[in-house]
Amino acid sequence: MNHFLLPFIAFDLIVTLAVVIAVLKLRGRLLAVSFSTTPGAVSMDQLRALGDFAREQHPHIGEYMRANWSGMPDQLPSVLTGLLNELESTAKERNLPLDRGMLKAMLASSLRSHRIGKGSERDEAFKQVA
Repeated sequence: MNHFLLPFIAFDLIVTLAVVIAVLKLRGRLLAVSFSTTPGAVSMDQLRALGDFAREQHPHIGEYMRANWSGMPDQLPSVLTGLLNELESTAKERNLPLDRGMLKAMLASSLRSHRIGKGSERDEAFKQVA
């Protein structure tokens, strides 16, 4: 390898890292996972609890959606609201530190994984779900 190439590779890595950090800062997700307990930050305990809860509830989410949603896009927000209320109730019963926003993200991920509904339909329905 040519020894003149190494500085260019190092420079390229630095520029790439700077661009990735700038994009993440603009999107506001650079410090979405934090070790501190500042408002709006997700603690590691919450993240771990969410992961465990998501793995446990994933089969139930698929069954619930298949049983309660006919495939009509206009029904999706009400079905998602009912399921989200149920998930929130289950999380509270187990004293899990999960808020509604985290549960919505978990539910959206599970629906994508189950391939339930089209992406645009899910996105529009989640905008209508409180």
